Amino acid sequence: MILENAVVRAAVLGMAALVPAVVAEDSAYRLLRDGGVVDARVVENIVLRRDNGVLTLKAGSIGFTAPVEGRDTVAVFSGEGSFVFDPVLPTEREHIREIIGQEQVEETFDRALLCFTDHTADQIRGQAKTKAANPKLDDILKDFRKHLRTDARENVEAELLADVYNPGQPGSFSIYIHGHKHEDLRFAVKLRGAIPELAPEEVSIVDAEPGSEQRGIWYLAHLKSEIQSGKASSSENIRMVEAESYKLETNIARNDRFTASAAIRFHAVTTGDRVIHFGLVPTLRVSKVALEGKDVPFIQEDRKRDGDFYVVMPHPMAAGTQYELNIEYAGDKVVRKEGGGNFSVGAREEWYPSLNTFHDHAPYDLTFKVPKEYTLVSVGNLEKQWTEQGMSCSHWITDQPVAVAGFNYGSFKKRQVKDSESGVTIEGYAASEAPDYLKGAEQIGAMGSMSPSRLMDGTMVEAENALRLFGAWFGKPPYSRIAITQQPEFNFGQSWPSLVYLPMLAYLDSTQRWQLFGRIEGRATEFVDEVTPHEVSHQWWGHEVGWETYHDQWLSEGFAFFSAGLYLQATEKDNKKYLDYWDHSRQMLLEKNQYGRRANDAGPVWMGLRLGTAKNPAGYNAVVYRKGGYVLNMLRAVMYDTQEKDKPFIDMMRDFVEQHRNRNASTETFAAIVEKHMRQSMNAGGNGRMDWFFRQWVYGTAVPRYKFDYTVTQDDDGKWLMKGTLTQSDAPQDFIGMMPLYADFDGSIARLGMIRIVGNTTVDNLQAKLPKKPRKVAVNLFHEMLEQ
Repeated sequence: MILENAVVRAAVLGMAALVPAVVAEDSAYRLLRDGGVVDARVVENIVLRRDNGVLTLKAGSIGFTAPVEGRDTVAVFSGEGSFVFDPVLPTEREHIREIIGQEQVEETFDRALLCFTDHTADQIRGQAKTKAANPKLDDILKDFRKHLRTDARENVEAELLADVYNPGQPGSFSIYIHGHKHEDLRFAVKLRGAIPELAPEEVSIVDAEPGSEQRGIWYLAHLKSEIQSGKASSSENIRMVEAESYKLETNIARNDRFTASAAIRFHAVTTGDRVIHFGLVPTLRVSKVALEGKDVPFIQEDRKRDGDFYVVMPHPMAAGTQYELNIEYAGDKVVRKEGGGNFSVGAREEWYPSLNTFHDHAPYDLTFKVPKEYTLVSVGNLEKQWTEQGMSCSHWITDQPVAVAGFNYGSFKKRQVKDSESGVTIEGYAASEAPDYLKGAEQIGAMGSMSPSRLMDGTMVEAENALRLFGAWFGKPPYSRIAITQQPEFNFGQSWPSLVYLPMLAYLDSTQRWQLFGRIEGRATEFVDEVTPHEVSHQWWGHEVGWETYHDQWLSEGFAFFSAGLYLQATEKDNKKYLDYWDHSRQMLLEKNQYGRRANDAGPVWMGLRLGTAKNPAGYNAVVYRKGGYVLNMLRAVMYDTQEKDKPFIDMMRDFVEQHRNRNASTETFAAIVEKHMRQSMNAGGNGRMDWFFRQWVYGTAVPRYKFDYTVTQDDDGKWLMKGTLTQSDAPQDFIGMMPLYADFDGSIARLGMIRIVGNTTVDNLQAKLPKKPRKVAVNLFHEMLEQ
């Protein structure tokens, strides 16, 4: 996998820390951060309509903090209120029903915190004329701040400051509800993205209550007005700035402490903005930010609270203008000793101040200094290596823009080969000893010889084979080198541009896996067979071709899952592992869990990260990875030509890569490439488009059931006639099924054609002339199409 964002971490929009911010004095921020109630009013039946949500302050009192830069921003309510929301999209309606058992959100509450830069204050004050004296409002405000600042990393005051400092931007609205059913329910309407790290959708509902079975993102969609007018788009650009280049210098001391500096060049996308949000793990503390040699204010609250990092530019930025910030920072908990010369690298995308991670592609210039007994391997190409004061130093430069930078670190042995076919230099890095958590296992049977570097050659050969195969199917490998590195995590793989992290499990042989797992060793072997090609394929899917929003992450993970299956088909002597791969995926999607839910029922592929819920925890992995892979596998089957074989599909995939090189793709842009390569055999919907396919498999959840019957009789001319019927059931009435039909002639498989079937019907006039009697005739022989 490339990255699995913690859904709740992305969704929980917290306030800020209780300790003073590390920030040059900024009176507007300080007033936002510390201001108490200065104006309290009595409220009665005041209705606030935001998008399709209705908030009613039935009875009670509301207190406003002092205006900041002439704008009201915060209010706290105590009394009796209600919130009702009717989802606009059917998909979102189904998702809410999956989580809470009803299609509409209805909550009553006794207190709430409102944060806004729109007309909310004027709207309330216009109806609430009577002044109130309610000293409890200040206490309620403090309680909300204490809770919210402890619960998340994002700093709401900093986000409000961004709005306040750019009056040309539309206002935002959010409310934090202490409800009778849900103690921490949050509703937001923000025109610059309700959860901008996931998508540009403006409206969200989140249950952020710790331990709740309903915790997570209930609703995330565009404005009702955009949806109804057809203007909603996941490709909408909501960025304030866009990264142009990074120059990072990083020192890792013997006690694992980080000391680093970054020179980040970017340009403004919008005009008038001053507050820039950077990705940086809160354990790394910023000490200085400079612009053109002058110190710049910044915000970074306590590392255990809402410690996200923001820079406050001294003047409003102008769209298109280039800037460069120099940032100094230091801290710990980025690398962690695991024993045996192994280190876990945490915060893999936040070990440096980053802008729009996994969205902006930029060149990187990276210098590292580490204790000389250890090896550091980075993204990019090694330009120079030297020693300095007992430290091993290295300088790395990416030869093309990348979306993220990373490194691995440890007491590694290194091997290197250059693949003559792909032209890629393949490097292998692995430790000589197992991490401490496996030391006890070495006493079991054959485990005494456990050494990751012993099996490094095997992973490098797999990487070489994967590069050759994927180069043939998807186009030339994107990077001139790739490092295959071992990490101490046991069963977790990950991929960065030109850098692959393989789990410890990939460096155990079959005997060692048997000693550890016994009867379930087979599944561990399946994982080992899949993990290297899966992670290598991310060099294409996720890095060379990125994804636009969380809706489109299946273009990375699903495509990598498909690629691993392709690898099994190409490298195994028979099709057993390949067929088992897809059959196991089908089972994972369709088997019911302890709550009686199938993973497939969590929602469509398009729902992405939100598919994993308390009652359907496998939803994300099964649907985005496995069903996402099935989508590509089914496209391959639909595009297959008996004369050209897979060439139409390969041409389409190469074109997709070429059109999105070092860019982010969306489901819609992928569909456009597929339609560009449209053939008559693909026109199952009859309109010259592939909307039928994407509507069913990417935006839908239906999985039909099929029954095939046939007879074979010999004709007078000596040839054989196959007559058959195909029944499709458990499908919507407009569902278009496409099923490949095969004949097995004593092990030689011939594809007879593709059967089109619509709705819950039976096609009973299937006929085919065969040159000889087949061993059998079957549909979906290679598990190409997903079926029950």
